[in-house]
Amino acid sequence: MKLIPYINFAGNAREALDFYKKALDGDIQQLGTYGESPMPSDEDYKDKVMHARFVFDNNMIMVSDVFKGQPVSTDGNIQLSVDVDNEEKLEKVFNKMAEGGTVTMPLADQFWGAKFGMLKDKFGVSWMFNCDKRK
Repeated sequence: MKLIPYINFAGNAREALDFYKKALDGDIQQLGTYGESPMPSDEDYKDKVMHARFVFDNNMIMVSDVFKGQPVSTDGNIQLSVDVDNEEKLEKVFNKMAEGGTVTMPLADQFWGAKFGMLKDKFGVSWMFNCDKRK
């Protein structure tokens, strides 16, 4: 089994994917729009993302824009946690992901032997970043 997070956006999924591609040094492996599907869609929604797969390192996130008019909430109990293998990369990725967002816990050495920080990106998605210093 493999857990793959699926993030919904309110019309800005393509912008989020481009941001994640740069910040996480990943690749958009699939992107399909509402206009490419057999489902009817309003003209102004045809270029919105119906489904996309984004891959970075050995991770995958799936992304879509919700159906037109459907509400999206980023308030909840889910955070995406990323374990980074070295501190230099941790700081680089954390700083890129924080651009336009809010750092909720700055990167700092923690009692469990790691450097750790949390943020809410500019799209409202909550992230945790951890680098085990005992490796």
